[in-house]
Amino acid sequence: MSNKIRRFFKEAIHPHLRIHRREHRRWLKDNGEALRLDFPMLGPESTVFDIGGYTGGWTDAIHSRYGCTIHVFEPHPRFAADLAAKYSDNDKIHVHAFALGSESGRLALSDEGDASSALSGASTDLSGDVVAVSTFMADFKPRTIDLAKINIEGGEYDLLPALARARQLERFAMLQIQFHMFEKQQMAERDAIRAELGTSHHCDWSYDFVWEQWSRNGPAA
Repeated sequence: MSNKIRRFFKEAIHPHLRIHRREHRRWLKDNGEALRLDFPMLGPESTVFDIGGYTGGWTDAIHSRYGCTIHVFEPHPRFAADLAAKYSDNDKIHVHAFALGSESGRLALSDEGDASSALSGASTDLSGDVVAVSTFMADFKPRTIDLAKINIEGGEYDLLPALARARQLERFAMLQIQFHMFEKQQMAERDAIRAELGTSHHCDWSYDFVWEQWSRNGPAA
């Protein structure tokens, strides 16, 4: 059976996979990666969150372009240690060796490079710390976070509703989010989160389940 036929039957059973393939093709055609670094409003006084830091590639690009302060969140112990060493001499990049989530605790992690996740289903003996986002944000200053990139391999379905419940979403002037699809039900979960986001932000652009960007409708409350 050819790969094309296998893909046809797989997408017939899991139609959300067809959506992702279509949107990824559109992302590549539009040179979508350029959108992920285009933030003319950022500068040395800006505060940025990189939620899901991995090896720091996005942090490197944003910091070199705009010189802003960046807080990097990475629960994977090896990646976090590498990031801490990498930025040890840079007082504008702060590494937090934990994930942000709805509740503080521990999470099991897969060890699959940039796809390492607590939700992918891969077996692992790794674990990382989680800090409740309501607790972290209560103590965090400044009030406004100019930009947050969220790429946490399924953890967005926990984090974003937690931010909404804690009334913290409006603190983010801009959110760049990668929603993931491990299960078909996550299409509905994404829709619900987008509806919540729509009460305080508007969608600048979206490539479904690839990347999308949201900007706050006005100044933070």
